Amino acid sequence: MEVDIGLIRPSPYQPRLIFDQDDLKSEIENDGLLNALVVRKQGKFYELIDGERRWRTLKELGWETVPVRVVDANDTMARLSVYKLNKIRENYTIEEEARYFNKLADEGMTPLEMSKQLNVDFHWVLAHLNVFKFPGEIQKAVWAKHISMSHMIALESVINRNIKEAVLTVNQILERKLTVSETQKITKKRAWELKARVNEMRIKAAEKVLPAIAPKIPKLETPEEYEKAAELFKQKAIEMRKGIITPEEIKKMTRRLEKTVEEDVEQVSTQTIKSLREKIETLEKEKENLLEKKGFLTKALSFNCPHCNNSCIVYREGDSYWVE
Repeated sequence: MEVDIGLIRPSPYQPRLIFDQDDLKSEIENDGLLNALVVRKQGKFYELIDGERRWRTLKELGWETVPVRVVDANDTMARLSVYKLNKIRENYTIEEEARYFNKLADEGMTPLEMSKQLNVDFHWVLAHLNVFKFPGEIQKAVWAKHISMSHMIALESVINRNIKEAVLTVNQILERKLTVSETQKITKKRAWELKARVNEMRIKAAEKVLPAIAPKIPKLETPEEYEKAAELFKQKAIEMRKGIITPEEIKKMTRRLEKTVEEDVEQVSTQTIKSLREKIETLEKEKENLLEKKGFLTKALSFNCPHCNNSCIVYREGDSYWVE
């Protein structure tokens, strides 16, 4: 059917940011419009599903009516059709696709919903959305293809963990021109280091509470001691699940133990502080004697020989000093 060109509206789901119309204008002027526009009825207007570049060109050429094919499509079908038909003709730029996914996110769609509706890999969608978490300079580097989407996918775990760390990693990629494989190695190594640190913190926390749960187990040093402690923690976990013991009870036991340790430390400190002071006083006196006897060495170390300008050795004989 023929429709007044003023009744046609562009699709709100259009990912394309730039429309190259020069070649198309010449083709239409020479051959006419070979394919009708595809639209759906939206109230008094017709919303484009396929043919926005042709519609823009026809408006410039002064056409008043255009041939259209009207299809029945809901929002989901329209979104999918616009995205796929445009991509088939010419692939989107990174910025076009990223801004399109970001627009859908602003409308309330999750990355998983976009992935399912548009039939696109979930990590591909997430990588494009993650670009907007970075400062403007890094976004421009992505649009200019200095950083690929494969790099962004490799950085996914870092971005989720700490965006500041991700920014530092991106700067490394730009400065050292790292490949995707090299980036993956860096992120894996960093993840392993963080996991090791977390495990170390957990072990320290376990060591702190262990005396309250099992006073007979010594400080964890051997594999056997760690295994025995692990079995005890497992047993306590079973008891907690059954309600035999609660986390609050374990905290109370730990606090009581800490108080006892503090009292013991205080008692020991009172007994030893006097002897420690005496030792400190003795050491101070020894220090003064050494400084008096060895004071000349300080001068020797800063001595600049006017002859060779090299390091010199100072000998002492009575009240005289000799330089070699």
